[in-house]
Amino acid sequence: MSEIIEKTFMVASPAHLNLSNIRGSIEIRPGQDGVIHVTATKDAHSGDSSRTEIELSQEADGTVRVATRFPEGAWSWLFGSFPCRVDYVVQAPRNCFLKINAVSSEILAEGFEGEFSFQSVSGELALRSLTGPMKIKTVSGSMELADLNGDLRLNTVSGKVSGKRINGALHLDTVSGNVSLGESNLPSVEASTVSGGMHYQTAFGAGPYRFNSVSGNVELLVPPETHCAAELHAISGQLSTKLPATSVSRHNGSQTIDVQGGGVKVYLQSVSGNLSLAS
Repeated sequence: MSEIIEKTFMVASPAHLNLSNIRGSIEIRPGQDGVIHVTATKDAHSGDSSRTEIELSQEADGTVRVATRFPEGAWSWLFGSFPCRVDYVVQAPRNCFLKINAVSSEILAEGFEGEFSFQSVSGELALRSLTGPMKIKTVSGSMELADLNGDLRLNTVSGKVSGKRINGALHLDTVSGNVSLGESNLPSVEASTVSGGMHYQTAFGAGPYRFNSVSGNVELLVPPETHCAAELHAISGQLSTKLPATSVSRHNGSQTIDVQGGGVKVYLQSVSGNLSLAS
């Protein structure tokens, strides 16, 4: 048996939505200007229905707050009392600031302009066609990104990141997960990885392009006319390129290559990882 709750809020532009869920799914898509419409579906047979509460409210500043509440706390899971699955479907104005927090929930958001914050533990995250600065933190869940425009700060632990058509400066920290971003335009990248490879397809901008790797390779796929100066400092690693190299040097664990006369600097500090450039 399912309990369905619906509520409509009138909002100014830009709209603000804060949504948190403990277990279930979150789907957010553009709807009518000036309106946020929320549909919450609670599966009463999937957990402790009497303790699983759904909050739908609007604050004095116009922010719409949506939340799943479970007062007993996480310890009650050990005794067979745990939250019900709640699935949220939200329609909001295209100009909307989103702040989303979720545990054991799948998240989909697409088609918005604003500022965005996503935090997820143990759930897949899909973000598409978003314009504006983004902060994303995930633990134990894969991430799918597409058509994002704006500076991106990304922190992930134990999860794969895949994306395409990412446009904006990237700051990334990842532990135990591969990162692959294709067909992108990243004017600068500062990224670190522990036990995970990184693959980027992008033209170079002003930079910088700095990478740190404990155990993982960095692969850069760039246009054939790219000019850059690549540098690797590694205990165990190789620097290589399939582009024309005009200068190559090695000294005390450091390797440098000027590609087509040099240009923007690309730097990798690594314990055990390779840096490669190709077109």
